[in-house]
Amino acid sequence: MVVVDVEKCAGCGTCVKICHEHCMSLVDKKVSIDYRACSTCTQCIAICAEKALSWDGAEPIDFDPSLLPSVTQVEELFAERRTVRTFTSDPVDRKLIQDIVSWGAYAPTHNHNLRCFAIDDLNVIEAFDKASFRFSKWIYGLLFHPRPIRWLLSIAPRVIQEEFNKALPKLETVIGRGSGYASLPPVLICIVGDRRTPLSLESAQYGLHNIALMAQVKGLGCRSLVGNQMIFNRDKNVRRLLGLKRSQKIFAVAGFGYPAVRFRNKVLGKSMSVRWISSGGSENVQ
Repeated sequence: MVVVDVEKCAGCGTCVKICHEHCMSLVDKKVSIDYRACSTCTQCIAICAEKALSWDGAEPIDFDPSLLPSVTQVEELFAERRTVRTFTSDPVDRKLIQDIVSWGAYAPTHNHNLRCFAIDDLNVIEAFDKASFRFSKWIYGLLFHPRPIRWLLSIAPRVIQEEFNKALPKLETVIGRGSGYASLPPVLICIVGDRRTPLSLESAQYGLHNIALMAQVKGLGCRSLVGNQMIFNRDKNVRRLLGLKRSQKIFAVAGFGYPAVRFRNKVLGKSMSVRWISSGGSENVQ
């Protein structure tokens, strides 16, 4: 939580002005915080010139602009970022994982009570893999075998047909090899929270993005198992292994480890289209 050192506080009110939750006020020229409304964004700590605010008493320090990466370095980092699907069997040090995961707390968030479950026990990781395989086998049997389903797909919108056409060879590969994943990651990370807290999925995905980028610069590969949380939340064995309560839900899951392959080339030419909207309602597409 945000802590105020009243001896250092100059009563300037800068933190009060920047607080978007409007939970800070000046009382007798000293900062007072209504913790019931505090979102723990910590912008107040980052802006205080007197360093009178801190997080759980940990003293803030000045930014060092010389340590910030250049534009070219950030571009290189983003261009190098690839999903890793095959890992070596080399174990990953737990301290390294703890350091990487800690940076998830610096991501934008709405659910401030998200927890990270780290798994490096092969038996538990294999249980996740089996859950993924069972679900894939069920989907394959449900959607690609019965004739009525195939007929419905034939008259479905093209976008639906395209998604199923992309899914079919993947599912056939999974069924053929008898496992959910081609390569088991040495570490699985699950971000868990209360299912009743709004925007938990978005909060967890923001956190996972921070974790994935930090893993990259630390030499680890990441496979974000997008959508797999749906599988694991429904699997009783997985929930039992994690000790999840009924109110708890997995909102993000990813595998980490040392890559068994190394990508060599930057892919150029990709971009996201931009559409500018003017006040008159006209659009300029670029």
